[in-house]
Amino acid sequence: MYIVHEGEILLKEKYGSMAKERYYIKPPEQANIVVLDEENTNNVTSWFTKILLPQGYPDSVSEDYIAYQIWDTAQAFCSTISGTLATQAVLTGVGVGDTTATPLSATITWVVKDGFGHLGRILFAYSHGTYLDAYSKKWRLCADFLNDIAMCIELTLPLFRNHTTAILCTSTVLKAIVGVAGGATRAAMTQHHALRGNLADVSAKDSAQETAVNLIASFTALFIISLFGDSILIFILMIILHIIFNYFAVRAVCLKTLNEPRFLQLIDVYLKNEVIASVSDINREEPIFFYQMGPNMLDEKLCGFTIKLGQSIKDVAKDSPNAIHMKRVKEIYEDRSYMLLPDVQQKVMFVLLRENVTSADILCAYFHAVLLSITICAINGEPLAILEKTANLNPFAKICFTLKSVEWSREEINGTLPSGLRYAPSYDLMKHVDKIVQKEWNRIDPALKHMGWDLSKQLLIVDEWRISGSQLPARRISIEERGTSYGIRRDSGSKVDSFGDIIDNELLLDDQAGRGEFTIEPEVDTVKADNNS
Repeated sequence: MYIVHEGEILLKEKYGSMAKERYYIKPPEQANIVVLDEENTNNVTSWFTKILLPQGYPDSVSEDYIAYQIWDTAQAFCSTISGTLATQAVLTGVGVGDTTATPLSATITWVVKDGFGHLGRILFAYSHGTYLDAYSKKWRLCADFLNDIAMCIELTLPLFRNHTTAILCTSTVLKAIVGVAGGATRAAMTQHHALRGNLADVSAKDSAQETAVNLIASFTALFIISLFGDSILIFILMIILHIIFNYFAVRAVCLKTLNEPRFLQLIDVYLKNEVIASVSDINREEPIFFYQMGPNMLDEKLCGFTIKLGQSIKDVAKDSPNAIHMKRVKEIYEDRSYMLLPDVQQKVMFVLLRENVTSADILCAYFHAVLLSITICAINGEPLAILEKTANLNPFAKICFTLKSVEWSREEINGTLPSGLRYAPSYDLMKHVDKIVQKEWNRIDPALKHMGWDLSKQLLIVDEWRISGSQLPARRISIEERGTSYGIRRDSGSKVDSFGDIIDNELLLDDQAGRGEFTIEPEVDTVKADNNS
């Protein structure tokens, strides 16, 4: 307790991390407590803070919240002004102010354009819904960019009145995509900013901020229209500023979950320097737009292969239907929750996942796929940035060059492959890389958590196929029911006790097989059978 000249301070309260403090004082020779409020900020600032910012700010939100909101507010202001100017062009295009236009024609145009918008929303959600979480920064920026394109198209309506319906349908489809992508990525950003389970509060305050900005921007747009009319220069200026502010907004976001671009950057830094980069460093350098196009495919730039997670075995086996090969690979990854099957013909690394796979296992599998892909490129002499010989050669590159010099690391491929590779990895090489990954991941996993990365979830693109247990329910399967993608050699009346026996007898994967039937029966637990006997 502290003694001041007014009395004795019994208790002191502080409201979050704000400047607001409250003292409970016992004055001299007085039994009652006196409450003294102290607040270093003025009442207006405090009032706006309560209305527009989440409760508990800044402790209740992430550190990048205020930077993102500043840029997001600026882009919303520009978007509202340019949208108001575009709306004037739309109204002119559908006949507002035109004595020859009929209400029926305007209504039909409006209904048709809305119909196209609904279809666009459904199709985009179907085709790109999976990618919105993984690439939230990209689609947040793309949404606003497409919105600007839609407004530019609408601005041409008064010039092409004979094509009003087509123009409005096009712009409405783009805006439908904007609605899906913008809403989904905004939800992802809100989830990132909310630290105390206060997702609804952060979302509500974000909506309040946007509403306030739109109100101010709408009156500003009316003032601009009344003063300058249809100023195309102002519209272009707002569009440019809108894109710039949006770029700065997504750059301000510092996500702690790993998607493909961020994880590939982490792996690249680790292999070159043997350090785990911080969350802020990776987000600062993360490519947002051009990382999935042509030579800019990040996985191909780093490891030479395209990595596919959670694919079906059918996709893997169609080009190399060798049952013995599949069984030997299965034995290599017997203790893993995943399997790696490299397709050296197409330079694709397939990662097959088991049913019990976790988020951390998927990250480990991706790291494993990168290392094995780099090793395959090394034994084939493929040029990769990670394998460039410099004065300070990184440790993993040294391992790759050592593996290249030994004969047991590769198996020569007969014929010329589309990929240009001459050698496939040997089973010994795959075992060796697996041991390396086991050792390295035990170091990387705790280091990632220490640097602030959230490994409880991952944002890699993962398909839903999983390797299930080997015990199968007994039933007869007609070969005709399976389709013609794969045949099974005629073996009418033969009994197959397990999937492993199918591989042993090489019954699978024969396109020229005859038709017939076989029976799959469940495995019998020999221990239980002996006890019962």
